[in-house]
Amino acid sequence: MDIVTHGITGLLVSRSLPRGDSRSMMAAGLIGALAPDLDVIARLWDPMAAVTVHRTATHSFLGGAVIAVLVAGLVWGISRDSFFHLFGSAYLGLLSHIGSDLLTSFGTAILWPLTDRRFALAQHYLIDPIFTILALGFLVASFRLMQRRISWANTGLLAIGLYVVIAAAIQRTAFIRWQEFMELQGILPTRSALLPLFPGPFRWLGVSETEKGFYQQSFALYASNTDAPNLFSKSNADLRELERLREVQVFLSFARFPWKREVYDRGLRLVEYRELAFADHPLGILGGPLSLRIWIDESNSVRKVEFGHRF
Repeated sequence: MDIVTHGITGLLVSRSLPRGDSRSMMAAGLIGALAPDLDVIARLWDPMAAVTVHRTATHSFLGGAVIAVLVAGLVWGISRDSFFHLFGSAYLGLLSHIGSDLLTSFGTAILWPLTDRRFALAQHYLIDPIFTILALGFLVASFRLMQRRISWANTGLLAIGLYVVIAAAIQRTAFIRWQEFMELQGILPTRSALLPLFPGPFRWLGVSETEKGFYQQSFALYASNTDAPNLFSKSNADLRELERLREVQVFLSFARFPWKREVYDRGLRLVEYRELAFADHPLGILGGPLSLRIWIDESNSVRKVEFGHRF
């Protein structure tokens, strides 16, 4: 989810607690909900950090507990309120961050350091207006109607939970529709996936793989027609030498539907890897899909490596 939604949800969680009307408890919940994304600073020294570091240690249950201790200590140093209660608010706020990120399609390593495996329910897009409006509406109500603060905050969390359940049911319906659509096209995929699109939950991106290549198409769940899927043919080029590069290995270990192609750009051979499980951002403000581009000269020397992402 986006950083604004994380902050709003963290505050809502803190407001649902018995002492959640205190500034220190709200501060702990808010900071705890925002802290996991501090891992983005890893981009300063690792260009591939978006897929190697982001949503790993700081987004895990164990790493999150350590962060919550630090957040609670920070707030306790200023307020001298109960460290135990501050830790609870910070950790619950942080868990709200982890939980909402799990709903997206990027993947979150919640069991780090036991495993680097990323888990993703892929029900909600990174920006989900309905989710955000629900959280914000009940957060405002918890402030405006102070005598029923806990009730409004808990009702808000229940409403968000209900929306998540409904989105899961919609996702299942959409996946069945994508499978039926593939059958109508005469395509028999070996595997398929469905990814959420903005604004959700009624727009989806279907991706299927066959021996011939990958098929990808966006569709609205209740639209009468869906355009024919785009075919990304598989390349027969031998890229084993190139795939010894760390950047390529990292990309391929992360991507679920990696497609590659070769073109020429200003006299240089350009090899592009693209993750088809992601589509262009609808607002055009967060960059294109996840991709890795490598420029190679006539002597097979790598001249330039460019990693593009919107995360």
